Amino acid sequence: MQLSQTVQTDLVLLGAGHAHLEVLRRFAMRPEPGVRLTLISREAETPYSGMLPGLIRGDYTHEQAHIDLAPLAALAGARLIFAEATAFDPVTRTITMPGRPDVLFDILSVDIGGNPAMASQRGTPVKPIGRFLGYLAQLEAELPEGAKIAIIGAGPGGVELTLALAQRFGDRLRLVLVCASTDPIPTAPPSAQRAAREALVDANVEVVFGVTAGALQNGRLALSDGSSIDADAALWATGVVGSPMLAAAGLACDQSGCIRVHPTLASVSHPQVFAAGDCATIEGKPRPKAGVWAVRAGAPLAENLRRAIRRQKLKPWKPQKHALAILGLGRGRAVAWRNGLAAHGRLVWRIKDHIDKRWMRMYSDIRMPMAETDPMRCGGCGAKVSAEVLASVLATLPEQFGPNLLDGRDDAAVVRPPAGKLLVQSVDHFRAFLDDPYVFGQIAAAHALSDIYAMGAEPWTALAIASVPYADTHRMRSDLSAMLIGATEVLRADGCTLVGGHSAEAAELALGFSVTGLVGAGAVIRKGGLSPGDRLILTKPLGTGIVLAGHMRGLTRSAWLLAAIASMRITNAEAGRIIRNFQPRAMTDITGFGLAGHLREMLNESEMAAILWADALPALPGARELAARGIESTLAAANRAWLGQVPGDALLVDPQTSGGLLVGVPANRAAACVAALQNAGLGAAEIGAIEQREATGRPIRIL
Repeated sequence: MQLSQTVQTDLVLLGAGHAHLEVLRRFAMRPEPGVRLTLISREAETPYSGMLPGLIRGDYTHEQAHIDLAPLAALAGARLIFAEATAFDPVTRTITMPGRPDVLFDILSVDIGGNPAMASQRGTPVKPIGRFLGYLAQLEAELPEGAKIAIIGAGPGGVELTLALAQRFGDRLRLVLVCASTDPIPTAPPSAQRAAREALVDANVEVVFGVTAGALQNGRLALSDGSSIDADAALWATGVVGSPMLAAAGLACDQSGCIRVHPTLASVSHPQVFAAGDCATIEGKPRPKAGVWAVRAGAPLAENLRRAIRRQKLKPWKPQKHALAILGLGRGRAVAWRNGLAAHGRLVWRIKDHIDKRWMRMYSDIRMPMAETDPMRCGGCGAKVSAEVLASVLATLPEQFGPNLLDGRDDAAVVRPPAGKLLVQSVDHFRAFLDDPYVFGQIAAAHALSDIYAMGAEPWTALAIASVPYADTHRMRSDLSAMLIGATEVLRADGCTLVGGHSAEAAELALGFSVTGLVGAGAVIRKGGLSPGDRLILTKPLGTGIVLAGHMRGLTRSAWLLAAIASMRITNAEAGRIIRNFQPRAMTDITGFGLAGHLREMLNESEMAAILWADALPALPGARELAARGIESTLAAANRAWLGQVPGDALLVDPQTSGGLLVGVPANRAAACVAALQNAGLGAAEIGAIEQREATGRPIRIL
């Protein structure tokens, strides 16, 4: 969420492992002044390892076994970046992600898990878990009945996975467990091993003991004793190795490629880097690569991150030598052991189920903290960003300046309009509603271009108006650069040249554009011109205001947020070009006044009325659910007051950011227009019709 305080420290959490979830929870409960917290995650939802076997068996739903990161990040006041890091540099303190600007950090915490140690690449690792779940669904659909799957690794994870798969597949697929030891779960007491062995027998799982697996070729899995077994697929659940990215960063790593950390969880080679979970190994106190240790590392990690921010002495963590291990056996049974003692049965499963569900509730039953304010900074001299910052940012965007300029960069842009073209001009500007400056820049540009397309024009040039919160030069440069890189990517893709702009300090991140477009003298499309019988077509689903308002309150699911972001990133370029082929009567774009407000403008200009079909209104995922809970944007109330009482759907008054086009076309061309839009991948729908306006009737009726 937007910070009201000056950013003094950038704390970045790389990965959404179990320890980082606890860090987020603790920072939500007690924010750290002057800290900008950022979470970088490859996935929008992180699976809880303790419930994964139950999810595979069908005991839990996807939602029950996953932690949604968007609400948790919102409650923690954390910037949320959904991307996969491919490298990071602890010296320059940058994190690299494909297709987007680097992210800076002062302090970095790594909790990205690990990968199974595979003797061969001919197979599928069960980690990262999120990717494995997708592969499992594909495997289940593609393998014929009677096919055999080999699971390599008979530790607790491998055995529990095998038993979960056995219950999931039933008799349709055969399973074989390859075990390097002479017993399953070799670290467990004998009674626990017996319980696991009996469960494997009951599940009709074939077990091969005392061998390791090699390559899988032509339906045969090679074994270390020179033999081989039938296998159509191989799943690796062996010991964990670290991502190659860790050693490539220059961090001190152990033989398995995991980050070596002090008991404080700080890297032994780079004190500004912390690590926890499977990707870390504690010097002198190694612990099994299991979820229980990652969970318990969360609290000491959060404490030492705070201490590092405050430049205080770090506290060593003393993890207990033995932890309670509970392994699901399937069919409502589990086995547990600790300190040589073991128990199994249905009661053990009920205890495990209770523990897992209680842990999941910890990350949903937290409240939004009240933000503190920072003293106001002087706004003199236009609060302009320093020349050093601006020059370094412009240097990253050289290709954006030139194609339509008569000269180089100067005090103002000088352009020559093409002969026979009219200029269409519009301006938009708003504060950041997302904490990712790169994505916000993309959406701000898409939003600014929308008015141009609504007039039937093509964008030509743009001037930027950017505001950046005061911070040190390095941080301001990074934020401004990320925002403008995102924006210029969108502008360039739509043939619009950024020819200049203005930058300033402000209390929060903001961006806007003055856009100039070109259109033929007889091709301008206006709001007026609708006729009775015309059909109304909307090119994008509604609900961005509701979804973003829900995100600010920590109520929007990650999937809903990602769908809204994807919609807002799409410009109306393709929709505008398609619509022009169907001789539209009138057109506008849906932005701050919502669908009802902008339709009202079209109707007033045309002296017409409209019928809207409530069931036909397209909505973004989650928008209706959030609206049913009373969630709405602050501008929705003003829209409702301006329009008078609007019957029906809350979506009608929801202000849209980078919303779609609303167009009126003759009835005989409406179906073909919608089909063309949908064939282009746009979420278009025919939502209503135009009728004669009655003196005493409402301009908009809902059916």
